Amino acid sequence: MQNLLAKYGKVTPLRAEEEDAFKGLASAKRSYEAGTNLVASEIDEPDQLFIVEEGRLFASLDLPSGERAITRLYFSGDIVGTANIPFEHATQTITVNAPSVIYIFPRANLIDAFTRMPRVAAIFYTFAAMENAILNDRLVSIGRTRGRARLAALILEIETRRNLLADTADDHFRLGLTQGQIGDAIGLTEVQVSRLFRQFIGEGIVERKSGTVKILQRDRLVELGQFTDRYKDLDLDWFEDDR
Repeated sequence: MQNLLAKYGKVTPLRAEEEDAFKGLASAKRSYEAGTNLVASEIDEPDQLFIVEEGRLFASLDLPSGERAITRLYFSGDIVGTANIPFEHATQTITVNAPSVIYIFPRANLIDAFTRMPRVAAIFYTFAAMENAILNDRLVSIGRTRGRARLAALILEIETRRNLLADTADDHFRLGLTQGQIGDAIGLTEVQVSRLFRQFIGEGIVERKSGTVKILQRDRLVELGQFTDRYKDLDLDWFEDDR
């Protein structure tokens, strides 16, 4: 739970009662191995939500062609499964992609927290809207840009999400996805992703070492990916009530 509070606290200072409200959401804490499906699309009733304390997860949809589309990436401090809240059946599969520690809570717990503390609802909504903006950026990238731009934007998205809680003094970071999974996230084949990485490395844009990536030419990568850091683009004055 500390990672969720730390993430939210970096965007807007949390009051003590708000921290207590977020802590009160969880009803259980469990560890999961990589490859575990927490929610299976069109199968499980989406009553439960998840807070990632440690690890990585992603949401995906299986396509009629047999291919898979990875739609959302989840990091420490994220609330997982919000896209399923309004529906009787899950709209996507949630998969644990690295060994993870996760808090679990029923979606009904949100009602009490939102009723008692409107600012908690505003904070929750802000992050849900930001997730949608990040997803929209990736959809536009997939639909309207070439492979180089898609990969550049995804690398920057992952680095930005990781840097919310990680030690930014370490320039190297793990993408947390295989090349096949990267392809599923940006609409490319594994072979195309591998070729693009070789191009980026050859041009001195990024460095890869021992499973990690280091961005060497950030401005060029931002330009290639037409990337907007949505965490720096936030306007939070609208729910400050102490003015």
